[in-house]
Amino acid sequence: MSKERTFGRFLRKNAAYIVLALCIIAIGVSLTLVFVSRSNAAKEELVVPVDEPINPDPVSDPDPEPQTPVVTVITFLTPVENPVSVGDYVETLAYNSTLKRFETHKAVDIFAVEGSAVYAAYDGTVESVDTTLLTGTTVVIDHGNGLKTIYNSLLDGDDVVKGQRVYKGDKIGEVSVTNRQESASGAHLHFGVTENGEAVDPYKYLEIDEK
Repeated sequence: MSKERTFGRFLRKNAAYIVLALCIIAIGVSLTLVFVSRSNAAKEELVVPVDEPINPDPVSDPDPEPQTPVVTVITFLTPVENPVSVGDYVETLAYNSTLKRFETHKAVDIFAVEGSAVYAAYDGTVESVDTTLLTGTTVVIDHGNGLKTIYNSLLDGDDVVKGQRVYKGDKIGEVSVTNRQESASGAHLHFGVTENGEAVDPYKYLEIDEK
């Protein structure tokens, strides 16, 4: 029997197996091509061009740009409109004509007609409202960050109460002579300023052309 006939019979007898084997081979080749294609695509996605800088993460940047602090300049409203005159802030000894003795005067006296309105010099919260026989009525306003203003020799009244929020220009009282330690000077507002509990010259924050 010739080799051609033998090979033909072999093909006819095993045709089904041959077709199945070819199908399996074809599927294997297809899967291999798909896998290789996806692998190459993934590698392309991970490639970063060397000439393109990578933006740093602003959250994890170890050297962020320093922020420029915002400085708020505080300027007080003169607490009495159109004052007759304004005294000096004195840390050395000065003569008190009422008590007839020398003492420091760590505030400014703003002289005005008795009953003239007294206004909050700046936004803040009323820390206290106290009235005594010797010093009269005193209102203290806390402006935050250790800054406070003191309004003394006010006419007894209830223009403001402790804990009240006030704003620059709000009326808080009236000029009087209730401070008996300075009654000989006449009607005026005894106006003081403190920073972290220490008295400072109110002219640091006030804008008054003439004393």
